[in-house]
Amino acid sequence: MRDNPLKSTEIERTSWASNLRSLISNIKSSNVIAILCHQNADPDATCSAFALQTLLKTLSAAISTKIVCPEGVSSSTKQLLENLGIATPDGILPPGMDAAILIDTNTPDQLGKIGEKILHGEIPIIVIDHHHPHPDTTKIASLMIVDESAAAAAEVVYQLFRASKTEPGMAEARALLAAIFVETKHFLLARESTFNVAAGLVKAGADPRRLSEILSTPMSRSERVARLKAAGRSQIILMGNWIVATSDLGSYQSSAARALLSLGAHVAFVAGESKDRVRVNMRATEDFHNKTGVHLARDLSIPIGKKLGGVGGGHPTAAGLSVPGQVQDILKICVDVLRESAGPFQT
Repeated sequence: MRDNPLKSTEIERTSWASNLRSLISNIKSSNVIAILCHQNADPDATCSAFALQTLLKTLSAAISTKIVCPEGVSSSTKQLLENLGIATPDGILPPGMDAAILIDTNTPDQLGKIGEKILHGEIPIIVIDHHHPHPDTTKIASLMIVDESAAAAAEVVYQLFRASKTEPGMAEARALLAAIFVETKHFLLARESTFNVAAGLVKAGADPRRLSEILSTPMSRSERVARLKAAGRSQIILMGNWIVATSDLGSYQSSAARALLSLGAHVAFVAGESKDRVRVNMRATEDFHNKTGVHLARDLSIPIGKKLGGVGGGHPTAAGLSVPGQVQDILKICVDVLRESAGPFQT
């Protein structure tokens, strides 16, 4: 028997209303809230934080909020924020902070040294996200508002707006639509819910015809060179019909991993040293995920992170890992765990 779509919609509305009530309950005794984005913050994190800040002011005008981006934002994000007329957040915690909201951030480890301050501050920690929940984060969070079915954190923020029965303003709608557009690779990774949210944002004043203009950021020379270096250094591993590419690169690992997929790899691991850690960016095609069932965050980055004394998180086809060790050793572990997870689907 098929589910009644009207009944499913009603359940969804009730669920988001419950999420909103829980959020209000968790912030009602707070005076100063920090909205925290992960290091090298991307459009989904920063634009979602911007819209969430407006929503929090609507829910409680007495609350003071500040968006904090430890170690800054990515260059493309900075350009997008300028195009949207949004001030680029700094990495300084507000004085008197008595609550923290992690948005689009899977673990406090992604906040660098600020993450340690948050953990030792004995303040409520709220998580608003769309990544696969990290078990360590669920232990410390006072509230988890996580929707893995959402293609972007911006979708989660929009649903909270809907539950509050207020529409985002034009600036917030534009920011959220831009975030979704980037996070879904121009809607290539969008789901049904994504288009429903996009329609709501257009109704609220976002103009989809201006997305190209807002997001116009030419690739820098250094990023182009990094991509070419990654391709030149890549190692190819054949797993039946699947092609896995690994490479080492000091910067632009995410961009390089995406480039390796566009060159023909089904899975890409690009690793580089960052201070005393090895950071690995993982990418897989939708076809690989659908046919093997391998979830890069659940099956690779999170368990590898826990085993090696680091941290991992992300999505089925895009994940990150930060662990101590040597680059080539960590890349080999990633490939070995992938091979084990794919099992009989390697042919």
